[in-house]
Amino acid sequence: MLGTTRKAMTTMSMWRRSLWRYRVTTAGIALTSFGAATALNDLPTVVSGVAATAGCLVSVLEIRANRRRARLVRFQSRDGDNYRDLASQFRKLGAVVESAHDVGVVMARESVRLRSRPVRAEIASSPYQLPRELKNWSFDFLARRARMAAMYNGEILGLASDLPPDDDDVVVKLRTGRYFDFFCSNLLAPFDVWETGRKLPILRGRELILDQHDRLTTFRRSRLANTVGVSTLAFTTDGQLIIVAQAKDNVGSPGLFAPSSSGALEPCDAPQDGAGLTIGRIILNGAERELREECNISSDEVKESHIVGHGRWISRGAMPEFCAVTLLHLTSDQVLDRAIRRTERPYVCEVLAVDLSPIARWNPRKPLAMLPDKISLSASWPLAFGLACLAESINDPSWPVRQELTRRLTQEASHASDESARDSHAVDV
Repeated sequence: MLGTTRKAMTTMSMWRRSLWRYRVTTAGIALTSFGAATALNDLPTVVSGVAATAGCLVSVLEIRANRRRARLVRFQSRDGDNYRDLASQFRKLGAVVESAHDVGVVMARESVRLRSRPVRAEIASSPYQLPRELKNWSFDFLARRARMAAMYNGEILGLASDLPPDDDDVVVKLRTGRYFDFFCSNLLAPFDVWETGRKLPILRGRELILDQHDRLTTFRRSRLANTVGVSTLAFTTDGQLIIVAQAKDNVGSPGLFAPSSSGALEPCDAPQDGAGLTIGRIILNGAERELREECNISSDEVKESHIVGHGRWISRGAMPEFCAVTLLHLTSDQVLDRAIRRTERPYVCEVLAVDLSPIARWNPRKPLAMLPDKISLSASWPLAFGLACLAESINDPSWPVRQELTRRLTQEASHASDESARDSHAVDV
């Protein structure tokens, strides 16, 4: 039922945008209807006829103009843009993380701050508004892309200011918005907008995330929605990492392997009383909510969660991304035996459990090497980013779950080694 409701709400949102795009047409149809209705009453036939004709005329003219405009505009994808020309600048911020299709950067100093001290947060009173220069292309972009993906135009939280890299007591601002705003801003950045007959694009996607010095635009000055992406790496009691195979219609990372949970922050993730808000607490609330939804896990089956890093997903309009690590009270078999919720089937294809490589081989600059080969080739960027942050955190003695996670992982590795030795002995016999 919830899935049907979401689909209906998304369809209604598209209809509202269509009515605004064709507002003259809507008025024309109303005028035509008025003319037809009054033709049967006492009003002069001429008046009714003029009203109906005028309504038909303005409707046809606007429909033709909008269709002509849509044919002239092309959204050219920059799938091959790996931002290698900016790699030296990104490395000043932290480790550059690449997956099979995307690139991003770990915000090293901000991540250390998040793991060591709380960062205060507040919700801005005014919501995000799509700038005019993006609104001009939003309907065409949304209408074309919506046909290829499962979307829900729910409320989201975006980042409106930057995290402090040091010990400064700065309040980080979040603001509400809608998912379609994120779609028409951050997800427009990997495209260039061209118009037929022009020799140069009328909008360069790179300009949405870079300043005049080719540096990443700060969140405070960004024109994008900057929806906060959250994910967690959940580990079972037998040392397995839970990952999710996303459906091909999922906008996030279609057809790729994602962390145990991944999604966007929602207003419900911020405590309703607003007291003592911290960005870390809000992130953990969102990550655990997504974990419960995608893996069908209850809150009492989660032992604890801790944030491990903050990054920027360059290929997604340099949107903010946060990752946590969660320890479960469940074994991998218990997780895998659960059915995927009906409301999550448009987004989640399968839930899997995998072994990571030995801790001694973890390298934050080569996170995909921590995964089995058959998984690493199809890993999403949030999964690669989360593993990079995990590899960095495991070497921090003050990290709260370091000892327990190490015990779980080494215990499983020891068990696998014992089984391998027994199998070898049986073959020899």
